[in-house]
Amino acid sequence: MKARLWIGLLCIGVLVGLATTFRVYTAGFDVYAKTDILGWTMPLAAYIFLSLTSSGLAFCCSIPVIFNIKRYELIEKRTVFLEISVLLGAFVCLILHLGSPLNVFYLMLSPNLASPLWWLATLYSIYLLVLLASFRKIHSGKPSKALCATAFFIAIGTATVLGWLVGMTDARPTLNPNFLSVFCPLSAFACGLAAILVFSLLTAHFSGKQIPEERMSVYNDIAKLFGVMVGVTLLLTLWRTIVGVTSSSSLEFAAFRHMVKSLSFNIELWLGLVVPFVLMLIPSVRKSTAGKVTATVLFMVGMFAGRLEVILSGEIMPLGVMAEGRADFVSYLPTIWEVFVALFGISVVLLVYTLGDRYLQLDAVHE
Repeated sequence: MKARLWIGLLCIGVLVGLATTFRVYTAGFDVYAKTDILGWTMPLAAYIFLSLTSSGLAFCCSIPVIFNIKRYELIEKRTVFLEISVLLGAFVCLILHLGSPLNVFYLMLSPNLASPLWWLATLYSIYLLVLLASFRKIHSGKPSKALCATAFFIAIGTATVLGWLVGMTDARPTLNPNFLSVFCPLSAFACGLAAILVFSLLTAHFSGKQIPEERMSVYNDIAKLFGVMVGVTLLLTLWRTIVGVTSSSSLEFAAFRHMVKSLSFNIELWLGLVVPFVLMLIPSVRKSTAGKVTATVLFMVGMFAGRLEVILSGEIMPLGVMAEGRADFVSYLPTIWEVFVALFGISVVLLVYTLGDRYLQLDAVHE
């Protein structure tokens, strides 16, 4: 009964998303809070959040192949399917950010080798095909190390190219491509670890399944690694904040100083990084299921807010001729349709993963 209710709620989320798609397709970007200043809004932040999480899952899935740690094969099948689910949700958000599925076909059929956006779309398309082939091999009991390694290297490429894309505008120093190209893969790895823990533990809890001791030992190891990566992400965020707040170039970093006071930045820093890091430092909390779930959920909420904060920090201050006759900073409040886009993407992730967990024996281990 609970499973049917859960699937029903997710189907409602997908239906709301399809209605949003029709609305965006017929009314265009007028349904978003986009302006000539704010070209990137919540749908793009949702895409970045989900796509980087998928890349992080690829890093996690490659552990038994790239680093030859065989015990992680216990979660390999579930992790690969979770990658596919999250990537599908990311594609949903990207399509609606572009405004129409036709724009995606146009992007793919009109290659521009100098465009990071084209490279990103191409890499993620190849990435999805590799993941589908990899899961098929695992499901048949014949996993391919070559496919897993390929997914790992493509994931590194997508995460770094995404940092290049967001930070490609030289006039926006807060979107530093050198920083983002490092920050994106590292925070993606932390998101991947968090996703494994929260999805696996909650699935077992709500299905009433007992997690075997050997598998729980792997989850405990992942929790330790997650704590380390949260610490690394926190350190990078603090350095970015110190540079942005204390920089001698007041004009260049004025937008970032403005964003430091925003709700999204403080959710990212305190709720999404500081609290989970402290929780993971406490052994009793780190070993408990409730502690793992609490820390990972808070972290992922903080990362979603952080992705939104990053893109807004490069936009809210008009520059050049766009600044004439305007306030120093523009404000942003997502429309209900933008919230529905994020809900659509997350609903797709959860629905695909739920159906996979129910019918594809994701805990099976190959011989």
